[in-house]
Amino acid sequence: MHKIILILFLLNFIDIATAEEGCPAGQIPAQAGGGPTSCGPIPQGYYKNNPSPRPTGKWIKTWGAIALGTIDGVPNYGVPTGLASEASAKKEALARCTKLGANNCHIVATYRNQCTAIGEPQSDGRPNPDGYVQFARQPGKENAVKEALESCERRNPTMQCKVIYSACSEPIFEEF
Repeated sequence: MHKIILILFLLNFIDIATAEEGCPAGQIPAQAGGGPTSCGPIPQGYYKNNPSPRPTGKWIKTWGAIALGTIDGVPNYGVPTGLASEASAKKEALARCTKLGANNCHIVATYRNQCTAIGEPQSDGRPNPDGYVQFARQPGKENAVKEALESCERRNPTMQCKVIYSACSEPIFEEF
């Protein structure tokens, strides 16, 4: 019994520590002469608030296009990427197709911020003019290549197919 009374007596003299050193919420100890004497409001900027990150620029999505024409029955392509508008991508694709000497060039695909691939039917390692060329657009190059090859093989079951072109129209970062 004496031990319990002694423990209770000693507990009377122990202070309970608090994080604010006894100050109410929203206040901190005010010091004068090195020791806390009272509590005062928390000054502005006491807790450093990091400003939210500010953007340093923006991503501009770009266009690509595929134009298809023929030279002596063999397919020929114009394939620009990374252009600012769909119209400029189409115009450049047609210009590249005709510059190579192809006849009857026309746009067969456009894509924005994507990847594309061309699956072409082949005979003895050369384009087979009797087959159907396939075009694919996908978010990634591997997926575009896979789709172009698979759709070419489905459409041309008696011919061997080959992916003859793949590219992505990557976004461009423009700083402010």
